[in-house]
Amino acid sequence: MRVSFMSSLFALTFFCSAPALAAAQDEALYAAVKVAKTMMNSPDIYDRILAAGALTDLGDKQALTLLEKCLSVDDTVVQRSAIDTLLTGVHPNSSDVLFKTAERDPVVLGLMAESLASVPREGMGELLTKALREQSDFVKKHALQALARAPGSGQDVAVQQLVASPDTSNAIRAYGKYVLLVDGQKDLAADFLQAAKSANADTREVAAVALGLVKTKESRAALLVLTKEDDQRVALAALASSAALGDADAPGKIIHTVAYGKPLQASVMAGALKRLPGPLALQITTTLFKCCRLEGDAATRLLESWGYINADATSVYAWGLAHKEADVRMQTLWLIGQRRDDAALARVAAFLTDEDAGIRGMAAWAIVRVRYQHYVERVET
Repeated sequence: MRVSFMSSLFALTFFCSAPALAAAQDEALYAAVKVAKTMMNSPDIYDRILAAGALTDLGDKQALTLLEKCLSVDDTVVQRSAIDTLLTGVHPNSSDVLFKTAERDPVVLGLMAESLASVPREGMGELLTKALREQSDFVKKHALQALARAPGSGQDVAVQQLVASPDTSNAIRAYGKYVLLVDGQKDLAADFLQAAKSANADTREVAAVALGLVKTKESRAALLVLTKEDDQRVALAALASSAALGDADAPGKIIHTVAYGKPLQASVMAGALKRLPGPLALQITTTLFKCCRLEGDAATRLLESWGYINADATSVYAWGLAHKEADVRMQTLWLIGQRRDDAALARVAAFLTDEDAGIRGMAAWAIVRVRYQHYVERVET
């Protein structure tokens, strides 16, 4: 078989460039580790937590000890930062520390449930079902939100018992039924049509989310009513669900809300993009980049959503890394690490020398998260 000259040249270029690319990525990995080790000596606790997140993925015991200590301090902001860092870790010891601490400390258990509702992680089902036995509906709510993103949770006895118990509040029962619906129990559609008429706003909000999984005329009609509510949590949740079901007017309304809505509305709507089909989320995001100036929480929440959207994020990286706000650039680096996007590492390496310590630390974390399996301890020169 004859092979054209151009095909041969392409093959030669590929085989020559691949080792060079791997070598460059490995150098970036060791540079990232060096940055993280330096930041472990920072006077800023949040810089140290960020650095520890990178080093813990490599099995660094000192880094893990720091995060474990942060779980026990009398400062919920520090605790939450350590929890979020451990939840995104890839080393198995991260999970062990979280389980051990949550077993003895209900506060940590509640904070973990809240974090898992927005940043899911596999293997947390046992801990979340334990959270369902807590007295606080606040903890139960977030535990159920997290379980809704874990396949098979609807089969868990603890969820079914919570739904069946007469002592369970209507709002929590609705969240429990949502878990069952996500897990395939479509016969619950009528329950959510009824919940959409509840006098309780929390229950209506659950219905607004759940009905996005029910492709019927009745659910679309109910969502249309909910989008017109005065309660913005309900209205925005219903708008995202309507878009997911194919409502032609909903994407434009989402774009307008993210771009021009009040800060809280824009932030909530941007966070809801992760519930949309990947192509639609990309279409909306691309339009937002072209038409509008996204800043603050709306921008960072949009990037957070992209950690879980199944679509090509290349344009999102380019936009976020060029943004004028440090928080947005930092969130974009998180996004690359969260998605474990090996192809984007060349973009990340340049930020290891950024003047902002938080950006340097997040760049180090992202590189380690993507390339940690290639790290071998070596003598630094």
